[in-house]
Amino acid sequence: MHITKLAYLVPAGLLVFATACGPKADTIEKKSESTTQTSEGTVKTTNESTQVGTTLEAKTETSVDTASGTVSSTTETVIGTITVFEPGKKLEVMTGEKKMHTYSLDDKDIVFSLESPIAVGKRVTVVEQTGDDKVHRVTVKLES
Repeated sequence: MHITKLAYLVPAGLLVFATACGPKADTIEKKSESTTQTSEGTVKTTNESTQVGTTLEAKTETSVDTASGTVSSTTETVIGTITVFEPGKKLEVMTGEKKMHTYSLDDKDIVFSLESPIAVGKRVTVVEQTGDDKVHRVTVKLES
């Protein structure tokens, strides 16, 4: 009789373990890849995003193979809450599951664009762009 009860408990325990190890219910992960042929060449785009509640982490990589070579760019988007802001020095944004994204505002190799008023506790969208032109851009906009 004890063996029969155990036989029912083992599958139930495995189900609980499998559920606990998966992504949270309010987490949405998306990945896509596309290749398109245009008059200028082949365009390959890869998208990945993770949304946790109202926060977002997304990355898009694009490469274009042309007759004169390959041109590539990367765009990363973060939507979250500012946890640290030191004007001219540092910006830290927290997204879902308390993941932190830190930006050094005094980096001479990055072009920053900050929408005022930036302050701790504000929700922002941060868009970071890099490309073959070697210009690294970071734009911070307040969320409505």
